[in-house]
Amino acid sequence: MSWTRKDWLFLAAILGVAILYRFYHLGVLPPGFQFDEAYNALDAQAVLAGSRPLFLPANAGREVLYTYWQVLLIQLFGFNIFTLRLASAIFGVIAVGVAYVLVRRLIQRESRLVAAGTALALAISIWHIHFSRFGIRVITMPILFSLAFGLAWLGAHATTRRARLWSYIGSGFFTGLSVWTHPTGRLAPFILIAFTAWLLWRYPARRRLGWNTPLGGLLISGIVAFLVFLPLGIEFLRHPEYFYGHASEVSIFAERVSGDSPVVTLRNNILHVLGMFSFAGDMEWTHGLAGRPVFDWPLALVYYGGLALAVLRLRPGQRDQDADALALFVIWSAVMLFPSILSDAAPNYSRTLPALPALFVPAGMGLAWLIRQRRPFPRAGIAAAALILLYSAGQMTYDYFVRFAQRPEVYYLYDVDKLDALRILSDYTDDHQVYLSQLWGDRHSTVRMLRQELGIKSLDTADTLVLPPPGQGAIYAFPHEQQARAAQLAALWPDVAVQTVHDPYDRELIHIVQLTPTQAENWPADKTPTATQVAAFADAPTLLGMQADQPDKQVTLFWQAAQPIATSLTSFAHLLDADGNRVAQVDKLPGNGSYPTTAWTPGERVIDRSYPAYLDPCAGGEPLTVKVGWYELRDGLPQRPRADSFGTTAAAGTVTLIPISFPAARFAPTQPRSLPISPTLSLTGYTLHAPDELQPGSPLTLDLIWHSVHLSDAAPRDLALTLALTRADLVYPVWQGNLATAAAWSSDQSLCRRVRASLPLDLEPATYTLHLVVGEQRVDLGDVALSASTRRFDVPPLARTVNSVYTDPAAETGTLRLLGMTAAPELAPDRATLTVELVWQSDARPAVNVNAFVHLLDASGAIVAQSDAPPGGAPATRRLPGEVILDRHALALPPNLPPGDYQLIAGLYDAVGMQRLTAYQADGAPWPENRAPLGSWQAPPP
Repeated sequence: MSWTRKDWLFLAAILGVAILYRFYHLGVLPPGFQFDEAYNALDAQAVLAGSRPLFLPANAGREVLYTYWQVLLIQLFGFNIFTLRLASAIFGVIAVGVAYVLVRRLIQRESRLVAAGTALALAISIWHIHFSRFGIRVITMPILFSLAFGLAWLGAHATTRRARLWSYIGSGFFTGLSVWTHPTGRLAPFILIAFTAWLLWRYPARRRLGWNTPLGGLLISGIVAFLVFLPLGIEFLRHPEYFYGHASEVSIFAERVSGDSPVVTLRNNILHVLGMFSFAGDMEWTHGLAGRPVFDWPLALVYYGGLALAVLRLRPGQRDQDADALALFVIWSAVMLFPSILSDAAPNYSRTLPALPALFVPAGMGLAWLIRQRRPFPRAGIAAAALILLYSAGQMTYDYFVRFAQRPEVYYLYDVDKLDALRILSDYTDDHQVYLSQLWGDRHSTVRMLRQELGIKSLDTADTLVLPPPGQGAIYAFPHEQQARAAQLAALWPDVAVQTVHDPYDRELIHIVQLTPTQAENWPADKTPTATQVAAFADAPTLLGMQADQPDKQVTLFWQAAQPIATSLTSFAHLLDADGNRVAQVDKLPGNGSYPTTAWTPGERVIDRSYPAYLDPCAGGEPLTVKVGWYELRDGLPQRPRADSFGTTAAAGTVTLIPISFPAARFAPTQPRSLPISPTLSLTGYTLHAPDELQPGSPLTLDLIWHSVHLSDAAPRDLALTLALTRADLVYPVWQGNLATAAAWSSDQSLCRRVRASLPLDLEPATYTLHLVVGEQRVDLGDVALSASTRRFDVPPLARTVNSVYTDPAAETGTLRLLGMTAAPELAPDRATLTVELVWQSDARPAVNVNAFVHLLDASGAIVAQSDAPPGGAPATRRLPGEVILDRHALALPPNLPPGDYQLIAGLYDAVGMQRLTAYQADGAPWPENRAPLGSWQAPPP
């Protein structure tokens, strides 16, 4: 190839055409911003934020080279749609220039004309123009393949060993780089192997292994390509789904694509791909004007003429000087058409774009042949070629910049409707906080990328409602398909209606629910806390309360952001029974993941509904304490500490979950039975939970497992049950109720009825029979032995009298009374422990479990030793009214405790919520800080 000034002029003119068509209205056409482009933009944002991925698994998986290229341009020109598409436009222009240089170098006969024709056809190709204006990665492949395969040809034809060696190394480098760019890069080795086979067939003398022979060159290229690919290959070994995922989904061998007829689909795909050049093109609007073939008919006839010339020049026996180059172009084109042939929706312009510019070489050959024609006048061929190119350029301009731009399909597929919706919503952001449905806000990449800079938040309102900070109104926006969701939300306020906005094609675009600042200031009528337990957490939302009267399986918590939160936190709600056992729980991200705590604005209130999972299938039907808190989803799951108390949890209130049925295999009663109660109901077993030694007044918990083959609306839910003890024909009732009035019970499933009772105090020590009366039928459950009661109701002599009453803030009467101490504090012989024995008396059975605390304070009021434990070592909920509790505490003293006067104090706190119970003196006056003084203690000298 002899490069001259004329080549520079040709190249400059062709690049001028390429630049015009690829840069004109680049950020405007295609209109909108398609979601594949948006995914790339989001990945670029992640890289700018510090991420350094080797592969991008989202959106069916994507290679990373194009993303890093976009990041470079963003750093130079800013983050906007123009810059994101500029990445493709630059590659598109370069591809046209590279096509000219490639063909000019490889083709010898009429080299300049063929190169100019090929590059010019590419410059005005609607196919290549569209992908040069579309911000996705496939546009890089024509350049990488031109370099990889052009250098492979040069390695086979260079005149010096040095040139051949560096050509093979360069070919391997760009081959390996192509796999970092697009899935079709994985097919590049097949092209190099096939081209090497062609060379070995054509040149028998070169059929040996040497570093500068075709086989040696292939080996060198392969080693270099493998080294370049290696880091990504290791990533594929760690995550094989990255490599196979999308390809297996779109393959013709997938049942979704071909059913049971992949051979028929293969045949049809071959015909469709062959027909895309002049009959019917890609039907996907995101790939350009749907159905538009690669060439209009005048240029198609030139293309087919050039293709015929290429075939004639490759006939066996021909010693054409361009045979190797033409063979390479044919192999390149054929292999790169196979991604579309072997996948769904053929022809697919995106998957076949890497065949360029090889596919356009016949067009260049046809134009070169036409230009040489001298009849009927000397420049007839030049005129004909010019007219064809002008016609093709004009037709392309009309098809792409007019027809394609105005199609309604493009409006929707390129997400112009989403941009219109964001533009409309942005008009409200000055005095309203806008919450957009997660269906668009998070799950649609275009909206997710653009909404943040507009101050629009994403929210799934299925289980969550967010109210803005005071002084702001609220806009809740829903896409057209969520009109019912919008109406459901608007119904929470009596004077709020749904506003519907239409797009330019008069279709429903978005539905808006608008609240004024006054409306947004208060809770909705049926979304109001029924338990207002306020609890502040450090660097986490503040609990405002819960809705505790829900008769079903849900818990609704009310939160407020006190300050910006830097970490995405997970909330938890543990449901505890009367014994403090966790019987149900739920852990969730706010808004079902749509509203992470990092998005909360100070002052916002969040109503978050959750559905606890039953850890204990017998948990339904009794009041449960709801313990809540926050944690980070990382190693160790560190919980956020309380900011207003000690501990990491708060008691939000109580809730009663309905009993629900489960498959029979879920239950494992310790006493299995098979006792028919009716034709459809049977008792399949029970488990008795009781202390090792039963006494009069002992708590007794019984889990009864029932199975019903068929359920009517009323029976057997309303079936009356009685639990009793019998001895010597005497009956001692223990509990009465029904089977499960409010149960959610499915046919042919089992249901647990948990019975909590206390044995009568007047029972004598003896053996009793525990039995259950079901309607009119009596079922014996076995014998139980009662020992003499060790509970005491007499008050022992007190060394110090305190007489303080501790009351649960939720209760109306005293819970426990601190009577005093049985003796003065006792110092252990090793001087390491101080023992204090308190005397408590139960006024009424406590509704919650509490812990007693004893603190030893120095002269400044600082705690130097303490002990925390349930009074008497047993749950307070098991204490009987009037019962006296001896409560021994051992306070571990710090070493080298200075001698002097120390003060002892005591109190109670909720074991779940950590709040102290209110402490009153004998005359009704409250004790400061809800702690009663026990007197002083003199620490002796060492």
